[in-house]
Amino acid sequence: MKQIMIKREIFRPTRNLLIILVLLVSVNNIQAQAIWDNTSFVHRNGQEIHNGQNNAINLDGVNIGSWLMWEGLMWGGGLISEKDITTKMTSVIGPVAFNNFRDSVYKNYITRADIQRISNECYNVVRIPFNHNLLEDDANPFVYKPEGWAILDSALKWCEDYNVYAVLDMHAAPGGQATHFIADPDSIDLWNSPVNKNRTIQLWKAIADRYNNRGIIAAYDLLNEPNIWWWPDLVNLYDNIIDTIRTVDSNHMIMLEGNNYAQDFSMFTSLPDPNICFQFHYYTFFFSAPNIPAWTALSNTLNVPIWCGEWGEDTLGGMQNKLTNIIRNPANKISGQAFWTWKTVTVGFQNPHSLNVNNPTDWNNTMLWVTYNSPIVTALEMQNGIDSFIVNMKLQNCVVDTGVFNMLNLCSVTGIQNIEALKILNVYPNPFTSSINIEGKFENEYYELLNSTGQIVWSGKQINNQDFSSLTNGLYILRMYNGNTTQTTKLIKD
Repeated sequence: MKQIMIKREIFRPTRNLLIILVLLVSVNNIQAQAIWDNTSFVHRNGQEIHNGQNNAINLDGVNIGSWLMWEGLMWGGGLISEKDITTKMTSVIGPVAFNNFRDSVYKNYITRADIQRISNECYNVVRIPFNHNLLEDDANPFVYKPEGWAILDSALKWCEDYNVYAVLDMHAAPGGQATHFIADPDSIDLWNSPVNKNRTIQLWKAIADRYNNRGIIAAYDLLNEPNIWWWPDLVNLYDNIIDTIRTVDSNHMIMLEGNNYAQDFSMFTSLPDPNICFQFHYYTFFFSAPNIPAWTALSNTLNVPIWCGEWGEDTLGGMQNKLTNIIRNPANKISGQAFWTWKTVTVGFQNPHSLNVNNPTDWNNTMLWVTYNSPIVTALEMQNGIDSFIVNMKLQNCVVDTGVFNMLNLCSVTGIQNIEALKILNVYPNPFTSSINIEGKFENEYYELLNSTGQIVWSGKQINNQDFSSLTNGLYILRMYNGNTTQTTKLIKD
């Protein structure tokens, strides 16, 4: 990562806006910090993840969900799987038009420009969820599709060009590794089909054989959020996949997600391979109390890294709290995170995401019909909706959620630390709703509260118990000037 060097000066309130503008311009030029080559690889080193130069790193980035694995919820619909979307849309517009739609999504939802923007935000990893059917049709098992390989090849090339690691995530295995829509399940799932298990093993062998010397790949994520009542079956399948991968690829780190949707790791009493990282998912809307202490204990007991492969789906304040107090808390020994998700279709009830895809009427009605069978849409209306959706999904047409970007942005965090090297104020509560308090007594202090665009929304000498309830929700920067020193911190109003 490029470092920014600025001469230490006495910061004065009247110069604050200029400083903020310089900071915002400067940090946007910092690039993602993936350091890679094709002869040394990201790997486990005790409880840490190390890069190929054997330096400890955190993998911090985003998921690029609903590109190579579709979920109705991310596209403005409900809890429906890719198979449901495929079947219902095909019934209206026919297989030829639907296949054109699929190809257009693959071409436009994530592009080189997205990876460049991710790099410019100083993220160093993307987790790439993919459906097995990207590479293998269910009607033609063990035959791998050149067009699917070409898509993954392109994604990895973009990551190489912009120095962003990739985690390849099998989000839907043949048959489905869970019964919910997120696994795109069949009537006979993965666990009840020896053929589907073998297909999963052989597909991972093909992936590892093709990419065994691609240093940009940080890890293979074998199964997204598996769920099975008989956990020895999961351990056995993991063992078989790992053993098979290692016949063609001894380089890459392997990520294992726990049972019960990446929550339960109790079945692991030893490491199935020396180059392993355990991956958990951190959501509180479904699991009210994710067991962070147990996962940290797992890391301590087995001397292994743990990584947060998915999190988000909360209010901005709730996410800030999780990021600051859990994920980035050194005591929890979490080796980074991937936010869910980079893009999603805008609907009123959803929590904030990085980028929002506008949801025109015909596409909204299409997803409502696919989910709920109402309102009825014609082939023309559906095609109009598709045409708008394809245009709106392109990066330049997405709407940025500045609150999420500012919360996650590693450039801003790095910029503040490197430029000012300042002690962070102990402010509580954070997130706040109406007032804040600062711990400790200061002499001759002067405060400024700035919004995310650098505008001063309040200033004064006494900030404790000031009424900020009229401010809009979002991210703010609080600065305290005291003689020759300046202290700063980020706040979220929720």
